[in-house]
Amino acid sequence: MRSGLCAQFGFKAEAVVGTAVTVDRFLPVASFNPTLSKSEVVSEGVRGCATTPLVDDSVIVGRSASGQLATDVRSKGFGPLLRQILGAVSGPTVIGATPLYRQIHTPGDLTGVSLTVQAGFPESYSSTVAPFTYRGAKVTNATFSCARGGLLSLSLDLDMWDEDTATALAVDTYPTGWEVFSWAGFSATIGGTPATATGRTTISGGAAIKGLRGISLPFALGLATDRVFAGGNGIKSEQIENAMRSYTGELDVEFADRAQLHALFSAHTTTALQFTWTGKVDLGTGAYPVLRVTYPQAKLLTGSPTLQGPDIIPAQTTFRAYGDPAGTHPAVQIEYEAADTTL
Repeated sequence: MRSGLCAQFGFKAEAVVGTAVTVDRFLPVASFNPTLSKSEVVSEGVRGCATTPLVDDSVIVGRSASGQLATDVRSKGFGPLLRQILGAVSGPTVIGATPLYRQIHTPGDLTGVSLTVQAGFPESYSSTVAPFTYRGAKVTNATFSCARGGLLSLSLDLDMWDEDTATALAVDTYPTGWEVFSWAGFSATIGGTPATATGRTTISGGAAIKGLRGISLPFALGLATDRVFAGGNGIKSEQIENAMRSYTGELDVEFADRAQLHALFSAHTTTALQFTWTGKVDLGTGAYPVLRVTYPQAKLLTGSPTLQGPDIIPAQTTFRAYGDPAGTHPAVQIEYEAADTTL
């Protein structure tokens, strides 16, 4: 086949940022859209009635790449990507006697955290799958989203050091026995009491969010992506944080209960939010894979109902998560319970 049917995408965490490694994890992806950027300068010194620069007046003084990845979230193999989003992880730690292992991802230092990624693009006039490899890839934005009746998807914006087409295409292999998280296993709660012990935050007493039809959970990571210095041959140095992170969310919700959302929005009340996706495949003795996103201290930023005729009234609601002044709870936590024994 000579179409996208034979494309592939792989990645691996780098030991040293910007030093490429051979990718060994692969995902079925909905899309990957890389862009190579070249910084050109052109000498336009005048010469004997010449009206255009000559070809040797053009010089490339820098190269970089960026890309957008979209994939569905699965019950195996996503731990390394979650670490790229938040920075710190504990586990995997076995849960009970069943083959389930919990990873806890929380905000941590992103210094030294990066990927090598590789995509294989099939050429339409040959049987070649052309490899495009990118080193020094860091996540600048990530969004989890799940609409009514759909799958849990993850989109990543990647900032990358350079593009290489000489590295051989890695042989793609995929886990067996994994499943895609979906709306069928989704639940969401608001309120309750957060508690953090041994590095894990739990919420007790939360109430199910009424009338919820879909969510989007963006993670914005402020990184300096223009750190190009003398001696670097036009290639950037490590992207480091230079802005506050933003953990936000959008709830597609009916105006179902004024007291549950609008009252908190109006009063600017701090509340806990938790979103959980549970798999359907039993891994043994009632052990199901889980992805859970917890915001112990959030505030609703919008949430007014809007009348649009005779239909059910919507009350689109947004929120932002904040750090804990007491330092007890993380601003956000992602739990990943899977059969993965290693990150």
